[in-house]
This record gives sequence, C-alpha cells and structure tokens, in this order.
Amino acid sequence: MNEKKLESRRGFIQKTAALTVGMAASAGATGGQLPGDPGGEQMVDVLDKSEAIKSQFSLKYPIFQAAPGGEALAIAVANSGAMGAVSLSWSTPEHTFDLIKRMNEATAGNYYANFVLHFETTSLDKALEAGCPHVQFSWGIPDEEAVRKIRAAGAGLGIQVSSGPSTVEALERDPDFLICQGLEAGGHVQATAELRPSLTAVLEAAGDVPVLAAGGISNGHDVRRIMEQGASGAVLGTRLMATRESDAHDVYKQQLLDADNDSTIYTICFNRDWNAMHRVLRNSTTRDWEAEGCPNMGSKPGESDVVADHPEFGPAMRYETIPPMVGHAGNLDEMAMYAGQGVGDVNDLPPAAELIERIWKEFENA
Repeated sequence: MNEKKLESRRGFIQKTAALTVGMAASAGATGGQLPGDPGGEQMVDVLDKSEAIKSQFSLKYPIFQAAPGGEALAIAVANSGAMGAVSLSWSTPEHTFDLIKRMNEATAGNYYANFVLHFETTSLDKALEAGCPHVQFSWGIPDEEAVRKIRAAGAGLGIQVSSGPSTVEALERDPDFLICQGLEAGGHVQATAELRPSLTAVLEAAGDVPVLAAGGISNGHDVRRIMEQGASGAVLGTRLMATRESDAHDVYKQQLLDADNDSTIYTICFNRDWNAMHRVLRNSTTRDWEAEGCPNMGSKPGESDVVADHPEFGPAMRYETIPPMVGHAGNLDEMAMYAGQGVGDVNDLPPAAELIERIWKEFENA
C-alpha cells in the first residue's frame, strides 16, 4: 500500500474510532437502540464519517447503487453525486469494453463494476483496459491475480462480505472498501444474518477500511440508522430499481409499488441457473412451488414453461434467475422479481437524482 493511501486510511480510522466506541456504549445503555440526536455530537460525527467516504470517492452523497439497474440508472446515480454501479458478470468482453467507455464519457468516474464470483470474470480484462475506475466483487473473494490486474490498472477494489470471518479473508486482498450485506437484501443473498449483527461483526474486523451497509435500506432514516451504527454509507438496490431510469420492466416496477414489507420471500425457488438463496416478491410461481412442497429442479410444477421472451436474451423459462426487464414480453408477473425487505417504502417512481436528494434530506432531518 502506498504512503498516500496509508495516510488516508489512518485519517479515516481516527475520524471514526470515537464514533464506534460511543455508539457501542449508547447501544448498551438503551437495550440495543441507538438514540436519535439530530442536533448533537452524534450527528456531527456521522457527518464527519460521511465526509470521509465522500472525499475518498469524490461524491456528494455517501450512497452507493447496488449493481442491477442498467446503464442509464448507473449514469443517473453517478451524475447525482452518488456512486453508480454496473453489473458485468453476464457481459461479453466486447460489450464490457464499450459500456465502460460510455460510462467514462458520461460520468466523472464515480461508479464501480460488479462481478459475481459464482460466474467466470471473463470481461474483467476488457473492463480494466477500457478504464474502469473501481471493481467490486460479491459471492466470494477475488484471487490474487485478479487483484494484481486491478491494482496495475490503477483501479479501486471493493469486496462484499457478511460476517467477521469473511471480512478477515477479504482484508487479505487489501480492499479500498467493503460492502456488508444483511439478510434483508433483495436479490441473491450471501448473508446468513440480519444487517445489524452482521454490520457489527464486519466493523469490528474491518479496522480502518470503509464499510458500506446493504440490505433493506430505502430511505434517509435507514441511512442514518446504519451510519450511527458505524457504516460509512449505504448501498441501495430495490429503491433505485423503482426509478425512471432503471431497466426494470414497468410490470416489475408496479409490483414494487404495490408491495409492502411482508411481500418478500427468502427462498431457493428461482434456481434453474444459479442454486443460491435469494429474496423476491411472492408471486404465483413461488406459491405453486410452495404448495407442492418446495421440490427440487426436475420435479417443480411448470418447470418446462416458457414464461417470457426478450429480443436480446431470448426465452425465459420458469424458475430462471432473470427478472422482467425492458423488452420482455409474456407472463412477466411469474418471473423472479427481486426486492429487499424495505420494499414497503417504495411508493413512487422518481428520477434517480431526485430520489437520492430526497433520501439525503431525510437523513439530515432524521
């Protein structure tokens, strides 16, 4: 690690150590509940912490986008002053190169590219060649060769974790930031515990490495709560899917609007092409599968059904992981519609920049 980066990290931990200790004492004195004190020292400390992460990534807001959502959403989030994200796990090298070039032209570089390590990172080289500013990995720890390439390209490194042990393992790769995922998150969930205890464990292990919190965060009050606990910022997925710029199909967006916080299910239902736990909105597919006793692939009801089609991605079979996106046609309400447990707070479809500004105002007034 170079001296400039080391000094930056030293400054970060100096700013946040007192906050972490103070919050632990407050939580113990209040039965685990953190006191709200918008005008006191706690608010000042939280804002100091947000300044550290904003400075590190040249942001206006300490808010990161979760990777799904498409190019237009990533650009809108980045240009709002938050951290945009693009998903490259299923992108060809050629498409990746062109996408990163477009992202660099359309933004100031405040975005990251996500790779899910369950799949081959075949487009990593092209992403770095095109000038990707930050690379983030989920569902595993990147190997040393991938990290070497990222550092040689001058890019930042982020890793998703969910526990103390996974954090210790991630720190061996010297990441610039960590994302702590809780069980409340939508999409594929590598976490096995809710966000609050997971975040406590990750923060204890992370030392001076900034930690962003993810899972069920949908408004400024949620952001304030996790930052009071010690997070450097928040990662939003479901809430940003319900914006004008996201590539979610209108049917999917309407389902998000209609949902409440009890509408999701943590399940293995949609596992045709990835056998991992995930959180989705309940629909006829999950209900019929549960009614049959939750059988494995090979015995699932309607598993030979084609439920939708897409001009680029082709037919979508029942139980596939792909959600309804712009361009899909068919029985879209039978597809996987990922959503976190904060989905009940989704009640409109604003532009991403308007939403992020609103969330930050809620944070300041919480």
